[in-house]
Amino acid sequence: MLIGIINSSQETASIPILQNSPYIIHDCGSRTGQVRVGLDLGEGSLDAAINAADQSPHSHGFHAFFKLDASRRPVVDTLKKAQTMKAIRGLKPNRFLASQPEFVCVDENTPARYPRLPTDPYQTCRSIPAFGLYVRGFKYIFICSRFFSLPVAPSARHCPRVINNEFEERKDYLLADYQKYILIHEMMHFYLGQSSLGWESKPVERYHMNRCVNLDPKNSLRNPMNYQYYLAMVEQVCNDAPDPSAPPFPLGPQALTADENDEGHSGPIDVS
Repeated sequence: MLIGIINSSQETASIPILQNSPYIIHDCGSRTGQVRVGLDLGEGSLDAAINAADQSPHSHGFHAFFKLDASRRPVVDTLKKAQTMKAIRGLKPNRFLASQPEFVCVDENTPARYPRLPTDPYQTCRSIPAFGLYVRGFKYIFICSRFFSLPVAPSARHCPRVINNEFEERKDYLLADYQKYILIHEMMHFYLGQSSLGWESKPVERYHMNRCVNLDPKNSLRNPMNYQYYLAMVEQVCNDAPDPSAPPFPLGPQALTADENDEGHSGPIDVS
């Protein structure tokens, strides 16, 4: 198991990154170990998905979520960045230093600890409610208290059925709502950066499985939930998936329009 860094210092403090400690976790107290376990298990999920995309792109719903064989390389590249916790430049609070994702457990004191943020993570966690959120342009991934109500990982397979070329409705959470997948979802926002679908993007981020299948190839690569579902499908050995080129999934303008379940919202945050 990998060892993480526990740090509860202020936003502007210098944080050492030790060679064998890939995780930087802030303000989680007794829950730090739980976050670390989710990240450890998530690394294994990423490895499995990278291998599957490289070797078996016609299985585990890859075409349902990413549409094209040509999507293999960008999918693998994005997953590898998360797997290695690649540090990138241009992120606040110091744009000149390369930063890896830093994980922050949210509480009522978070706004005071991170005063430069354009939004209040504590209020966002309470009002949506969300499991986690990423504020674009910053190095922080915020973990809401609701996150800890989820199981860390699935204890059994929860493969969705496909009926009339659609995933069975409202079974998404059984497949993908686990702590390790939520952490990976937020890392997808981090590494996709400004191209990531979110509240303010056009189209807005999609969450339900069939909405994700209905995205065109370009926006499928921009939608973090597509990666989250694909990882879950790989890990739980699920292979039945809709054909995105057949009804009711026409690839065209319909694939880009928001609906009553995926409304856009203004603001610089991306949530799960």
